[in-house]
Amino acid sequence: MFYGKKNQEDMIETILESTEIYSCSDDACIGWMRKDFATDDLLCPMCGKETISEMRELPKI
Repeated sequence: MFYGKKNQEDMIETILESTEIYSCSDDACIGWMRKDFATDDLLCPMCGKETISEMRELPKI
């Protein structure tokens, strides 16, 4: 049997798109969430502090 690399056709292409996110306002925290999955209170999911709106290039879901 031969176990080589997959053909280029078999590889899944990652499509990036500009996505609005909310990231934590605390510089020590790395928490963020997509706008589509944000909670109503817009608090950081990791530390509970306020978030700010940003744009990032993220994989399309």
